[in-house]
Amino acid sequence: MFAAKAVPLTTLRDKQATSDVAMAQGPQADVFVAGSLAIDLSCDFSPTANANRTNSPQLQTSNPARISQGLGGVGQNIATAIRYVGTGVQFCSAVGDDSAGLMAREMLTARGLSTSAIIQKTSARTAQYVAVNDAQKNLVLAMADMAILEGCSSEAETVWKQQLGSCKPKWLVVDANWDPHSLQQWIKNGKEAGIKIAFEPVSVFKSQRLFASIPNSTFDLRTVPDHLVSLATPNSLELASMHAAAREAGHFERDDWWQLIDSLGLSSCGSREHFVSITSNGMVDEGIPQQSVQLLPFIPTVLTKLGNQGVLLTQLLKPGDDRLTSPAHAKYVLSRAGPSHPTLGGIYMRLLPPPETVPEADVVSVNGVGDTFLGIIIAGLAKDKPKTLIELIEIAQQGSVMTLKSTEAVSPAIKKLKERI
Repeated sequence: MFAAKAVPLTTLRDKQATSDVAMAQGPQADVFVAGSLAIDLSCDFSPTANANRTNSPQLQTSNPARISQGLGGVGQNIATAIRYVGTGVQFCSAVGDDSAGLMAREMLTARGLSTSAIIQKTSARTAQYVAVNDAQKNLVLAMADMAILEGCSSEAETVWKQQLGSCKPKWLVVDANWDPHSLQQWIKNGKEAGIKIAFEPVSVFKSQRLFASIPNSTFDLRTVPDHLVSLATPNSLELASMHAAAREAGHFERDDWWQLIDSLGLSSCGSREHFVSITSNGMVDEGIPQQSVQLLPFIPTVLTKLGNQGVLLTQLLKPGDDRLTSPAHAKYVLSRAGPSHPTLGGIYMRLLPPPETVPEADVVSVNGVGDTFLGIIIAGLAKDKPKTLIELIEIAQQGSVMTLKSTEAVSPAIKKLKERI
C-alpha cells in the first residue's frame, strides 16, 4: 500500500545505514510475535451531574468524556503479556515516521520490549485505535486505522524472515491485522523454520484471512500432520467466521480433510447429546462445538473464548496421549482413531469455566482480555517443561480476569503468575 521505503529504527537512532544482515541479528527469544502496534485512545462518556440520566453518548454532537491514551495493538498486547510472565519474546511490527510512532517506540522500550524488529515506514501513519465507550465503559463505537500493516509481504519475506531465523523461537504468534498476503508469508516463514504457529483472529472480518485465496499464491493450507497453524484462539463469532471462510473456500470438500475425519470415526460419534453433555444446548444450537471440530484437521488445537461461559478446548490428540486412557478424562474424549493410526489418537473437547464471575461494577475494560489470555498460554507452552494445556488455560483465565479489572490493556498484575507458568 505504501510505496515509500521501510527502514529499521536502528538506522534512525544511529544515523547509519544498516544492512538487512545486521538487522537480522536480533536477540534470541522463546516466542516471536508478529502483529499490530498501535496508540489506543479510550473515550469514556462522562455525563455531568445535572445532565439527563443517560448512559450513552449522543450522536452527531460533542459529549463530555474522560479520554486516556496508551499503547495497544493485538500483537503488542500479546508480547507484553508474554514479557510480564517472564518468557523471552521478540515483537515485530511497523510504525510510521510520525509522533505516534516515536511515542509507541518509547513506550515499548519502557516495557522492556526490544524495538529491533520494528521497522519505520515513511509516508505511513502509525496505527491508532479509538474506542468510544458509554458510562459503564461498554464499547459504543470504535475506529481502527491499521493500514500500515497492509502490504508488508516483501518485508516479511526478507528482513523479518531473517530476524525470525536468527531469533530461533519455539513459537511464532501471528495476528490477523496483516493483509492476507503478508499473513500467509509469515506462516510460511514459521513453517519453513520448523516453528509452531499460533493464530489470533482479531475480528470477525480479519479472521477469514487465514483461508483467503490469493491468485498465483503458493500458500497451501495443509492438514494434520503437515498443518501450518498449531493453535488458534477465536471467540464464538470469529470461530463461525473462520468456519464459513473454510467452507466457502472448499476446504471441507478436500480428500485429505475427509480422510482425517473418517479416521476419527466422526460419522458415528459427535451426536448432539454428546456435544451437549460437554458444552450446553445453547452452544450446540450456535454450532460452536461442531465448527471447532471441523476446523481441527487444519488447526489441531482450537481455544474458543466464550466470555463468562469460559473457554472451550477442542484438540486433536496424538497416539499415546494419557487422556486417551485416563478415566478422569474419558467423558471429554469425543472420538478415537483406530489403534494402528500413526498420527491420530482422538478428539478431546472440554469446557473450562472462568475462575470467577466478575461483578459488572468491577469491570474496567474488556480491551486486551483475549490478548492477555493468548500471551500467557504461549508463554507457558514455550517453556522447556511446559505444564499441561488445561493447567495453562486455567492460569491464563486468571490473568484475563486481572486485565478485565485493569485500566491497562494488559494488567501488570499478571506478573504475579510468573512462578506458576
